[in-house]
Amino acid sequence: MTDHYEVEVLLRPPVELASALVAFCGAGMVLVSPGLFMMTPPVALVGAVCLAAIGTWRSLQAWRVVRYQHHLKRTPRYVMPAKAIPTSDSVLFLGRGFRWHQAHTERLYAARDKHAEHYLQPSALTRWVRRKEITWEHTPVLRTLMRWTAKDSALNPVRPPPAVGGDAIIHGVGIRAETNAVMPLSDRVGHMVVVARTRHGKTRLAEILTTQDIRRGNNCVIVLDPKGDADYLKRIYLECQRARRKLLVFHLGYPEMSVSYNAVGSFSRITEVASRIASQLPGEGDASAFREFAWQFVNVIAVALVALNEQPDFVKIRRYINDIDILLVAYGKHWLTQNGEEGWEEEFEAIRNGVHVKSLPRTDQGKDPDAIALVRYLKIHRSFDPVLEGLISAFRYDREYFQKITVAVKPFLEKLTTGNIGAILAPDLDNTEDQRPVLEWKRAIGSQAVVYVGLDALTDPEVARAVGASMFSDLTSLAGHIYKHGIGRSDSDSHRCTAKAPSVVIHGDEFSDLIGPQFKTLINKSGGAGYALNLYTQTWSDPIAELGSEAKAGQLAGNIGTMLIMGVKEIATCEMFTRQLPEVSISEIMAVSGVTDGNENDSGFGFTSNNQDRISISRVPMIAPADIVALPKGQAFVLLKGSELWKIRIPMPSKADDRELPDDLGQMLHQMRQDYRSVVDWQGYRGR
Repeated sequence: MTDHYEVEVLLRPPVELASALVAFCGAGMVLVSPGLFMMTPPVALVGAVCLAAIGTWRSLQAWRVVRYQHHLKRTPRYVMPAKAIPTSDSVLFLGRGFRWHQAHTERLYAARDKHAEHYLQPSALTRWVRRKEITWEHTPVLRTLMRWTAKDSALNPVRPPPAVGGDAIIHGVGIRAETNAVMPLSDRVGHMVVVARTRHGKTRLAEILTTQDIRRGNNCVIVLDPKGDADYLKRIYLECQRARRKLLVFHLGYPEMSVSYNAVGSFSRITEVASRIASQLPGEGDASAFREFAWQFVNVIAVALVALNEQPDFVKIRRYINDIDILLVAYGKHWLTQNGEEGWEEEFEAIRNGVHVKSLPRTDQGKDPDAIALVRYLKIHRSFDPVLEGLISAFRYDREYFQKITVAVKPFLEKLTTGNIGAILAPDLDNTEDQRPVLEWKRAIGSQAVVYVGLDALTDPEVARAVGASMFSDLTSLAGHIYKHGIGRSDSDSHRCTAKAPSVVIHGDEFSDLIGPQFKTLINKSGGAGYALNLYTQTWSDPIAELGSEAKAGQLAGNIGTMLIMGVKEIATCEMFTRQLPEVSISEIMAVSGVTDGNENDSGFGFTSNNQDRISISRVPMIAPADIVALPKGQAFVLLKGSELWKIRIPMPSKADDRELPDDLGQMLHQMRQDYRSVVDWQGYRGR
C-alpha cells in the first residue's frame, strides 16, 4: 500500500487490478485443475483460498484508488430529513466531515498538479452528453432523452454533479475518513461566528443548530432574523410543536400578528433608556452635540416616568419630547401631593390665575400656563427634587431652541411609533382588548421559551437596526442582572436565586445590522451568565463597516471561540481565518535526468545517462484563501476546540416529513397564530 511510502500516490492508474485479476484467475485454475499444479484437492482448496484473499486485498487497494479519484470529480449528495438530525446533551452536530491534517494538504497540492488533470476530468461520454443537453434542448424527440440524462439518479451513468458549484477536490481528499463533525456544548459559551456569502448554506446551518437547541429543551432559544426567512420560521415552528415548547413570534413586518415588545421598558439602570435611543443617532462631528442633548432630555423624561410609576416606551418619550410641559405639570403635582406644604393647591391656583399669556416674556411664549405657574410656585418655596430639577431645566429652554436641539431624535422616534408598529413597540398593558403576549426577556428566559424575532430589515432597515440593537442592549442588561442575582431573583425578591445561570442560546443572522453600543459588552462578558451567541454574517468587513474601526471589530473577533467559514469571496475575511492555522510540510517527487559525454576514448562509452526520482519537502500553509473561495455550497472549514481544523459538509434539507405550511409568510403567521394556543400560553405572557 502507498501508506508505507514517503509520498502517497493516489492519482495514477489502479495497477492493483492486474495483480488482483491474476490472483483470482489462479484461484480458479487451482480449484478447477488441481492436478495440473500437482496438488491434492485439500491443498488446492487452501491454495485457492490464499490466492482469493490476495486478490481481494489487491482489489480493495485498487478500489481505494478508484473511489478516491471518483470523489475528486464529484462530491456525493448529502440530504438529511429533519427527524434524522442528531441531538445530544453533550455535543452539537454540525454535519459530516473529517479533521484536516498535513496529508490532506499534500493531496490537495498533488491534485492541482498538471499531471493529475487526466484523473479529474469527467469521461468523454459525460462531457459529450453535457454539450448535447444544451444543443438538443429544443429538439422534440431528443429533448426527452436529454431530460433523462440530466436526472441526478444512481441509475444514470452520465448523471450531472449536484448543483453546488465550487471545487469537489477540497472535500474529496478526505471523504473516505468522513464522520460526524461535532462541537462540545461546553465550548458554546465562547460564542461562534459563521461567515458565508449569500445562498451558500448559512441559513441552513442556522436551521440545523436551532433545531438541536429547541429539541434539547433545557435552554431559552432566541432567534434574531433581520430578513424574516420563511423557511427558517417554518422550521422553528414545526420543531416547537414536536418538542412542545413555548413559542413567541415578534415580527415588525406583520405587527397585527406579532407579540408586543417594549424595547426600553426593561433595564437595570434608568440611564439605559436614554442610551438605547441616543445610540441610534449619528455621533460624528457636529452631530455629537445634538446626540448628547437628545440623551439628556430622554433621560429626564425616563426618570420622571419611572417616578410616576409608569413604564417608559417610545410613544410616551415622543409625546413628552414634543411637549415636556405636560410631564412637568403631571410630575410636579404628583410630587407636591406627597411632599408639598398643606394648602399648596390654593396657592398654586392663585399663581395660575395670575399668569396672563399676553404679558409673558418672549422665552415663555407658547408654554403651558400650568407649567409656568408650577415653576413659579416651586421657586417661591425653594422646593428641591432631582427629577423636578431636570424637568425644570428642560422647560426653561426657549421653545424654538428646544425644538432645534431635539430635532435629531424626533425622526427616529417617529419611525418607531408610526402605524401598527407603534402598538407592538409600546404595548398598553391596561388595554384589556389587546390579548397579545408581551415579550419580556426575563420571563422568556425563566420559562425557557423559544423566541423568534423577524425585523423586516429589507423593508425598513433603520427601524430594524434600532429594534435589534435595543434587544441586544436589553439582553446585555439582563446578563448583568443574572451575574449578580440569577434569573429567579428580582430586586425586591432577595430570597430566591437560581443556583446555576440559565442557558440562553442566541442566533443572530446578519448580526452586523444588530450591533449597538453594548454589543461588545454582550459578547465579551455574557458567557458567565449562560449566554451562547451564534452569529452569522456574509463577510467580516460587515461588522468592521458597522463599527467604523478594524480595531473595534478585532475586539469582537478576539472574543469569539469558534469560527466557521463557508465560500467567502472576500480575501481579507479568508486570510483572517487562514492566518490562525500553522504551516505544514509536504513532500513532492521531483524527476531528475541528465546526460554526460564520455571523455575517455578507451572507456568504450560515448556518453552516460542518469534518471532519478528525488523527494523534495517544502513548507506551505495548511489551507490558502483560494481554498475557501472555491468551497462548494453547503461546505465549510471550522476551527473546533481552538486548534482542530475540520472540513465539513452541511446536510441539505429534506422536507418529506414536514407539515405543509404556506410559503407566504403572512399566511404562515396567520395559520400559526390559530395553532398558538397549543404551544403558547397567551395569557401567561401578558406582562403586568
